Amino acid sequence: MSNRVNNFLNNLTIEELKEVRSISENLIHNYDDGFKYECKIFSSGKTSTLNLNNSYSVQNLCNKYDALIGIVDVYTTNPNLNLYNYGDTYYFPTLEDAEKWRYYQYIKSNIENWKNELNKWEENQTPFEPRYTKEDIKTYEKQIIGYEEEMVKPIKLEYKVNAN
Repeated sequence: MSNRVNNFLNNLTIEELKEVRSISENLIHNYDDGFKYECKIFSSGKTSTLNLNNSYSVQNLCNKYDALIGIVDVYTTNPNLNLYNYGDTYYFPTLEDAEKWRYYQYIKSNIENWKNELNKWEENQTPFEPRYTKEDIKTYEKQIIGYEEEMVKPIKLEYKVNAN
């Protein structure tokens, strides 16, 4: 720490130091490092999204969700992010690319279940009407084929110990 800052802080009361801490924490949290970070938090059976503007704030969030109370998946435009995280960390050129990829993954992982629900309904094996019709499922199948051809695939970022 520079002498100027050290001298300034040493002359403050405890209340003033707490105020300086609050102001500096807010500045750090809101600092924009030029990249985007979309954090999907999975905790207690709930999912929430938090958009942050710097890797320091993202790391603090990931430290909070240490796999005991939840995990965080991070989607970022920062190709050099080195993040210690129990969830996954993915690089995309844009967050719109990340959203398309997640939508594709959702459809791809659920389409067989939707077909099974429809088959059970058609064969009178269930009293529950399926969520999707044959036409809906065909539309989704066409969508995922189109997505596979044009979609930007993510680069999974792995944590590197002692990376600069």
